[in-house]
Amino acid sequence: MSDSIEYISVLKKILTLLKNSKLEYLKASDESNHSKDKRYFNLQSTLRNRFFQDVTKLLRSLNVEVESLVIHRLNFEQMVISSIKKSNHTHLYNCVKYDKKLLELYDEALAFDKNALFLNNQQEKVSESVSEGIYFL
Repeated sequence: MSDSIEYISVLKKILTLLKNSKLEYLKASDESNHSKDKRYFNLQSTLRNRFFQDVTKLLRSLNVEVESLVIHRLNFEQMVISSIKKSNHTHLYNCVKYDKKLLELYDEALAFDKNALFLNNQQEKVSESVSEGIYFL
């Protein structure tokens, strides 16, 4: 029972990071001047959104009420404040930072459920984007 609660907690953290990562990739796309880079960042944002939906489906299968999660609703006030506040880091840097945290959380989730192949596939794609992001930086 304790393991399932921890597993659900890790999945919720993954959802939060996927949402934040998606937003950062969109911001990186807006910031970019090259169409090739914009396409790449938009693709990564779309992937994070798809991953978010997959993890949401998994949580529903575990009888977790996803609609009640704060991460499912957009916090517009927080988004406005974060867009006004200037950071010392680029959006790409933040994307890589979020993705590295995601990799750690995927490891934790896979330790609970080694049969969740889609989590493994997501982890591989995020790992590729970390490598590409570090190259861009």
